[in-house]
Amino acid sequence: MLDKLLSMTIDIISHEKITAAQLASKLEISVRTVYRYLDVLSSAGIPLYCRRGNGGGIMVGREFRLPAMFLTRDELDVTLAALSAPEVKNMNSAAQARDKLATMKDRRPSEAKLYYNENYVVDNSDEGSNVSLSDKINTVISAKHNRQTMRICYHDYHGATTTRDIDPQYLVYHDGSWYVNAFCHLRGEMRLFKIARITHMTLTGGVFIPQTNSKTYSFKMKPAPGKVNLTLKVTPEGRYEAEDWLGVENVKLSDDGVNFIADGIVPADESTYSKIIAFGKNAAVLAPPAVKQAVLKMCNDFISANN
Repeated sequence: MLDKLLSMTIDIISHEKITAAQLASKLEISVRTVYRYLDVLSSAGIPLYCRRGNGGGIMVGREFRLPAMFLTRDELDVTLAALSAPEVKNMNSAAQARDKLATMKDRRPSEAKLYYNENYVVDNSDEGSNVSLSDKINTVISAKHNRQTMRICYHDYHGATTTRDIDPQYLVYHDGSWYVNAFCHLRGEMRLFKIARITHMTLTGGVFIPQTNSKTYSFKMKPAPGKVNLTLKVTPEGRYEAEDWLGVENVKLSDDGVNFIADGIVPADESTYSKIIAFGKNAAVLAPPAVKQAVLKMCNDFISANN
């Protein structure tokens, strides 16, 4: 898995924009696996962005760069040899670069672990984006980079509001939402805070020593919903949305030669029903009947609440 993740990271950085289908084809994995790997890379601190629809694709923040130490010893050897080749035109610059790389090689352990650059920026500058959320995310990044303790006003899922001092360790992107994993002074332990639920942020003037980068959080806040085999009939206009959600390999041309049949295993919960409703007239539930009834009920409840 590690080699696939590294290859995917380099491919994304090397292109201004690349699609999940292109990555899947190059790495010989499924599109569903591509999206699973993207979640892993996002959790590792790489600022990835997915833009859907025509002309969309996967991009990485412009500020993100792989560190030079990302090279292995063998890769350094090849690079040094290339800089010594007679075909190099600017020998002075090549010599300086060669000396720098040679110094780096001498100081690098033979079995050094690979790591990712932690200097990154989140830019939610697309039209219609939540500017407030973008500002809060970048404030967290700045505090993390400078090891500054933050004071936040946090609204939890039960309606309670608390003021807490936190030491932000790293950002987590999960299921369309940004979180900060931080040491909470109030609770005396690591906690996960959804950034959209933070209303105020200030710096206390205190500084902190970073904790371990090991995973200390869980999104299992309630029992996981059951899974169902979903089948949709999708119009050509809804095809790309279905591919992004269920995977390109799971969306096939139907027998009528016009529409598409999309299949996938999805959670039997409101998040799934909401995604189906978002298709509007571009999708119809073929199976299972329980999902179709749940979608209709959600629509009827919305209509009743707004009459």
